[in-house]
Amino acid sequence: MAKKINHGKKDLVTAEDFDPKNAKERITIWLDEEVLDGFRVRAKTEGTKYQTLVNQALREALKRPSLVDRVERLEKKLGVG
Repeated sequence: MAKKINHGKKDLVTAEDFDPKNAKERITIWLDEEVLDGFRVRAKTEGTKYQTLVNQALREALKRPSLVDRVERLEKKLGVG
């Protein structure tokens, strides 16, 4: 039998439906005003929330290889190091 996750009096999701990759954590972060304004404008244009766009941009950045990885790959290709 599935245990339900409750928030107050409203059932939000069953245990089977819960996907940990969708869990969010509230944080405080300081961003440049220009960066934040850019995300807000894009969010309004795309009809979404700017927080969602920031999250997507950070997720995509994590998928890219780091500068160290890129340099090491280049050195290996050149036979240096």
